[in-house]
Amino acid sequence: MIDNTENYLDDDALTSVSRFEEMIKAKTLYYFDVHEFESIIDHYIEKSNLPEAVKVSNIANRQHPGAISLQIKKAQILVDREQHLEALAILKSIQKIEATNKEILLLEGNIYNHLGKFDLAKEQFDEALQISFENREDLLFRIALAFEQLAQYDTAIEYLEEALEMDEEDSEVLFELGYCYERIGNDEQSIIAYEQFLELNPFSDNAWYNIGIVFNRLGNFTKAVEAYEYTLAVNDQHSKAYFNKANALANQGLFEDAVKCYTEYLEFDDNHASTYSYIGECFEKMGEHEQALINYETAIKADEDLADPWFGMGLVLLYQDKIDECLVYLEKAKKLDDTNSDYWFALGSAYARANSPQKAVQAFREAIDLDPFDTTYPITLAEYYHQNENEETAIDVLLESLSQTPNCPQLLSNLAAYYAITGDISASEHYIRKAIDIDSENINDIFIQFPELKENTHFTKLIQTNL
Repeated sequence: MIDNTENYLDDDALTSVSRFEEMIKAKTLYYFDVHEFESIIDHYIEKSNLPEAVKVSNIANRQHPGAISLQIKKAQILVDREQHLEALAILKSIQKIEATNKEILLLEGNIYNHLGKFDLAKEQFDEALQISFENREDLLFRIALAFEQLAQYDTAIEYLEEALEMDEEDSEVLFELGYCYERIGNDEQSIIAYEQFLELNPFSDNAWYNIGIVFNRLGNFTKAVEAYEYTLAVNDQHSKAYFNKANALANQGLFEDAVKCYTEYLEFDDNHASTYSYIGECFEKMGEHEQALINYETAIKADEDLADPWFGMGLVLLYQDKIDECLVYLEKAKKLDDTNSDYWFALGSAYARANSPQKAVQAFREAIDLDPFDTTYPITLAEYYHQNENEETAIDVLLESLSQTPNCPQLLSNLAAYYAITGDISASEHYIRKAIDIDSENINDIFIQFPELKENTHFTKLIQTNL
C-alpha cells in the first residue's frame, strides 16, 4: 500500500505531528489540545506505527484525562493490537458517561465481532443505528464491512440490502452485495448485484472477474469466458483472468484455445508446475499424447511434489499400453496424495491390465471408499469381476453401491444384466423395471456394455415388455 498520509493530513495536523516528534527528541513536554492529539494518533495509526500511537495516547490521556474522544482513540489502538478485552473495559467505563455515543457502540460491536460474539456485535451496531439520524447509509455500509471481514456474509447482506434501499445506485454497496452473495453460494443474486454494479462501472476489471467466477461455478462457461475477456480488455495485467479463462475454455472442450490462454498465464505465474500440468491435460484430451507427456514432464521438473502431473503421465502411458511405466507414475501420484479417488481408480485399471488381480481389486475398493457416490468405480469393479466370470461378486459390489445411490439407472440396469447372466430372471426383471422407471430412453445402452445379452431372449423381452 502506498503511504498517502501527508495527502489527507492538513497543514495544522502535520505541524502537530512535527511538534510532537520534536518534543520526543528534546525529551521535554509540550502542550497539545485534544484535537491535536487526535490528529497525531490518526497519523501513526494510518502509518501502522502502533507503538508510536500508544506513546501519543498515553501522553494525551495524561494531559486530558477527561477527554472521551481520546479514550476512544486509546480503545481503537488496543483493538488494532488485538487487546480486545482491555479495549472493551475502557469503552464500558466511558459508556457510563456517554451512553449514546455512536463511536463507542461501533467500536464495541467490532470488538464483539472479533471475539466471535456476533449476536452481541449486532446488538451494539443496531443500537448505533437507532441513535444515528445522519449518514445512515454510510453507517450501514461500515457495519456490513465489519461482518464481511469476519466471513459473516449473511449478516453483512442484511445491512447492505438496507443501504441499497436508500440508494439503488450506490456502486460500493452493489459490489459488496455481489461479493457476499457469491461467498454464500447465492449465485443468481450475486450476478444481479454485479450486473447492476457494472452498469454503473463498466470498466471495473475486478467486477468482471468476480462475475466470471460465478458464471463458471454455474457451468455457464460461455458467459464466464466473456466476463474474463472483458476483465482483460480493461486490464491486460489481470493474471488470474488468463488462468480462469483457460479453465472455462477447457471446460467447454476448447482445448486448443485453453492452451493458448494457459501459455499467456505463464508470463505472470510463478507456479509454473500447476500451469504446465493443465496444459498437459489439454493435450491429453486432444489426443496429442506426446505433447501431453512433454508438458507433464516439465511440470514434474518444476515441482516434484505436485501429484497431478505424475497422474497425468501415468494416464497417458496407460493409454499407450505402457503398463510398467504407467504404474511408476500412478504409484507416485498416489503416494503424494492418497485421498484422491481418481488416482486409486486409475491404479486399479492399470493393475487389472498388468494381471495383478489382488492389487486391482484393492485399488478399486479404495476408490469406492473415498467416493462412494461415483458409480463409475463400482460399475468398473463389477465389470472386472464379470470379465473373470465372477458375476456373483459383481452383483454384491453393485448392491453395496446401490445403498448409497439407489436411483442410479446405470447401477440398476447393470444389476439386471448380471442377474440375467446368472439366470435369475425374477431379480433381473425387478431391476430392469426400476431402471426404466428412472430412465427409459437410454435403457438399450445396456447392450453396448453387454452385447452377449442381445441373444438372451428372456432379457430382451423384459426390456420390451416394460418399455
